[in-house]
Amino acid sequence: MAVLKHIASKNADYTAAEQYLIFQHDESNGKLLMDESGYAMLREKYILQGINCDASVFAAECRKANRKYKKNKSEKEIKTHHYIISFDPEDKVEPGLTIEKAQEMGMAFAAEHFPGHQMLVCAHEDGHNGTGNIHVHIVLNSLRIQDVEPLPYRQRRCDCRAGFKHNCTKDFMRYLRNDLMEFCREQGLHQVDLNRSNRRVTNEEYRAGQRGQETLDRENEVLIQKGQKPKRTKFETEKEKIRQAIQKAVAVSHSPEEFQKILQEQYGIQVKESRGRWSYLPQGRSKPITGRKLGDDFEKEAILEAIQRERIVIETEGSLLGAQKENMLTFVHSGQKLATEIKADSTIENQIEKSDLREVLNLGQVINLEENKKAKNSEAYARWIKIHNLKIQAKTFSFMSEHGLLTGTELDEEYANLTDHFRECRMQVKEREKELKEVNRQLRLLGQYFKEKVVYGEYYHSGKKPAFREAHQAELSLYESASKELREIFGEEKLPSIKVFN
Repeated sequence: MAVLKHIASKNADYTAAEQYLIFQHDESNGKLLMDESGYAMLREKYILQGINCDASVFAAECRKANRKYKKNKSEKEIKTHHYIISFDPEDKVEPGLTIEKAQEMGMAFAAEHFPGHQMLVCAHEDGHNGTGNIHVHIVLNSLRIQDVEPLPYRQRRCDCRAGFKHNCTKDFMRYLRNDLMEFCREQGLHQVDLNRSNRRVTNEEYRAGQRGQETLDRENEVLIQKGQKPKRTKFETEKEKIRQAIQKAVAVSHSPEEFQKILQEQYGIQVKESRGRWSYLPQGRSKPITGRKLGDDFEKEAILEAIQRERIVIETEGSLLGAQKENMLTFVHSGQKLATEIKADSTIENQIEKSDLREVLNLGQVINLEENKKAKNSEAYARWIKIHNLKIQAKTFSFMSEHGLLTGTELDEEYANLTDHFRECRMQVKEREKELKEVNRQLRLLGQYFKEKVVYGEYYHSGKKPAFREAHQAELSLYESASKELREIFGEEKLPSIKVFN
């Protein structure tokens, strides 16, 4: 799914939000970038649209609404809410995401989840982190100017009325992220597990690293001008130094005790344990840094698993490499001889069945060492990849030589057949997903319908319907919306029980 970020601003200058969306800004200090003539520089490409307002006069309309409802007058009040939807950089390649498509998706998402607000929706394709990922900005006036229907999550009554302000809570952000994940899945965009991050770098750490690198570059320029060689060219934050030390200690450790000893003696980092979790306390710091803040690869379970893996690799590396060289020499000579015999004999007597060819799926796959991020950070893991790839290549060559597949003809035929079969299975899976999605929708509506049916029955027999509706607005709205959709699905038929779907 895309990454969703929220920023609340107390800046009363609504034009600042519009300027940020249209003009280029310095990443480090947020200031406008000017050209040689002193004019602000427009972004290379953007799409800006307004909802419940004209985008060109967004600031004026927001101030007019504030005066009408007498809100956003204090400096302490939140004036705007800024939501950023950042899509995966790979979405531009495989699903073919464009800035126009992203803007269309952003408009639909904003209209559905922030109804009744004056909004600016703007799509960019110049990601600040160097990836150039497409992202959408949604800037909304905190004041609501229209009465709206309640959203399907726990809200206050005032969150649906005009003249009241937007309230961004944990429940609302959780609801938004879940809905965004479903929205991206429907569009065929990449999905990521937001609950897991091997190297968890917060925005604060990222910014601190940028500032530190800029300062270090300036200091190095002064040293170079003096004819001196800089001692270091890459700035590392305190957390990054701890990560590097942990990875180096893991690569040479045989046990958790040895790992902690190396960290303490060589890097001055003390390992502390509390409630089964590890934290790291470097010298000169009073409060330790938990493994979770560094990333999932630096928590206790991951470290113990890595140490176990490294121990196995180190113990078997020497014997494997020695035997591997001798076996590979013998294997290559025999393979070359067999390939020559197959080439000379145009009629191979022992043709294999296509079902036998599928045994190649059990041979495994080689790992791209150059593009593997983990291998770049761990020498031991890189050595393991090399040994693994040698094994897979040997097994594959042996299989192909044994079955006369070195010419590639049989492989091409089988690949074509498997491709057609894969496409058929993929179409069937998509059809089943559509069916499951519809069944889940019906289950949700039926559950919502039967859950609120009792409240609706009380409302139907109530002698004071307006007062009862006012007190149970949310429950009645859920019942009526579910009933309307179910009638569109089942028509005049009797609604089924949820047990039918079990």
